Amino acid sequence: MGQGRARRGAALLCAVALGAAACSPAEEGAGPRPAAAGGVDVGAADRADLEPGGTLEWGINEFPAQWNPHHADGNLATVRTVTDAVLPTPFEVDPEEGPRPDPDYLLGAEVREAGPDRPQTVTLRLNPEARWSDGTPITWRDYRATADALDGRGDGYRVRGEVGYDRIARVRQGADEYEAVVEFSEPFSEYPSLFAPLLPESVAGDPEAFNEDFTGDIPVTAGPFEVAGVDDGARRVELRRSEDWWGDPAVLDGIVFTAMDQEGLDSAFLDGGIDAYALPVDAGSFGRANSAGDGEVRVALGPDYRHITLNGQSPLLRDRRVRHAVFLGVNRQALTDAALSGLGMEAEPLGNHFLLEGQPGFTDNSGEWGRHDPERAAALLDEAGWKPGEDGIREKDGERLELRFLVPRGFRPGQDEAEMVQAMLGEAGIGVDIEQVGGDELFSRYVLPGDYDMVAFVNTGGRFPISNSLPQWASPVEGPDGEEWRSNVGRIASKEIDAAMDDALETLDEEESLRAVNRADKALWEEGHTLPLYQRPQLMAVRSDLANIGAPGFGSYDYEDIGYLKG
Repeated sequence: MGQGRARRGAALLCAVALGAAACSPAEEGAGPRPAAAGGVDVGAADRADLEPGGTLEWGINEFPAQWNPHHADGNLATVRTVTDAVLPTPFEVDPEEGPRPDPDYLLGAEVREAGPDRPQTVTLRLNPEARWSDGTPITWRDYRATADALDGRGDGYRVRGEVGYDRIARVRQGADEYEAVVEFSEPFSEYPSLFAPLLPESVAGDPEAFNEDFTGDIPVTAGPFEVAGVDDGARRVELRRSEDWWGDPAVLDGIVFTAMDQEGLDSAFLDGGIDAYALPVDAGSFGRANSAGDGEVRVALGPDYRHITLNGQSPLLRDRRVRHAVFLGVNRQALTDAALSGLGMEAEPLGNHFLLEGQPGFTDNSGEWGRHDPERAAALLDEAGWKPGEDGIREKDGERLELRFLVPRGFRPGQDEAEMVQAMLGEAGIGVDIEQVGGDELFSRYVLPGDYDMVAFVNTGGRFPISNSLPQWASPVEGPDGEEWRSNVGRIASKEIDAAMDDALETLDEEESLRAVNRADKALWEEGHTLPLYQRPQLMAVRSDLANIGAPGFGSYDYEDIGYLKG
């Protein structure tokens, strides 16, 4: 068993108001501890109180083939969980002050707003001690190469999205090689979201390296940990403390990430095979994890939400009226209650694709499409030409309205959720065929290529609501083989959505930006693009003596500060 908690990471966590969701204890012995008042529960401790050394065994629920977070196939939370320990992110987020330079990578940042005859510029003063694991200094050239790779103009780069980078005119050297000047062709309000993470010029500067070097490997790093090995067969990534790290040395000797299905994770935590893992919103998994004598479940309201995405390019779902009928046929409150009641929590369905309860500007824009209205759903299907068949499932031109709902194999909460949706939509005459697929294949083989009708997963938000999610809602780009939807797995878009998101990014006036965000959100509801369900609580099972790891809310970890308490 490992030994490991986060000090500066705890101090930098973003608190979130609980809003309509409230965390409270469930029945004795069955429910989670109440979330910390600020929405953060990481067992914060100072480094001086931690025992140096030990290996943290960290369970993860999938084993991606692509470990480049900027690659279209690397757009997974698991990828960031691993790579945040080994790749640089120049800005960190303080709960009171907002984004600020991380001194391990940036000594400062100066912003010059755009004027009538001058562009917006951001001057980054780099930490000259920062080095890649191959010994190469981190310089302005890495920022230029990363920006060029992600701007959408380079041939051959399979990027997850170019938001922000497509507004960069150029990155040039400043006073010396440790000063990068980012010049924008259009204003960009969420500039601290850029270069997260930064890639080395050796990878970002070549499309083949960008696409292939992080396949099954993480070859170059620059963080408190480095990669000791990636084992596809064992589904393990082993990290060790970097002896070349210029910041505070990692408390732990190493971290080992091992991928298992949900039942395997639950059992491994009880057996002592893993020391930490993120729980699904599932009372069964929570109860099992919470029964470990030397463990606990840490709880906070997370920066993400559960949703159902519809494939707008599916022949059965190209008609917006059918997508809206699905929306109206789903009882979102019932799904929310089923997911959270076993955890002793209550919440209302989420009414926004970009903003969460408690965030500035949050508005419930669900309107007529967010309520449960089977009669209206039936009327829309009638209008679209879908008539009830002999068994109640609607038909049109000899084709049945039966949707393939993909669920990760072995993920019981997802199966239960899909079965509830199946029953709900059946009342409206919409058939649902639940298809279990391998968790590692769900996105790469099915969702990203568009081989599905319905799928439920989690969207991660945060401090930068547009930058974090714009690729998921944006129109396709022209690729070598035609249109590429990239991260917009729903394959639904409009010029109105694109324009509103652009407006939100172009202004540095927060209120004006938030008005544009809500305009984009209303357009998403009108298009029938993705049905938000509920804001999720974060649930992290950890050994009780682990510090600076758990449920960080809107924040993140400083991996070098994770460790085990003395004694």
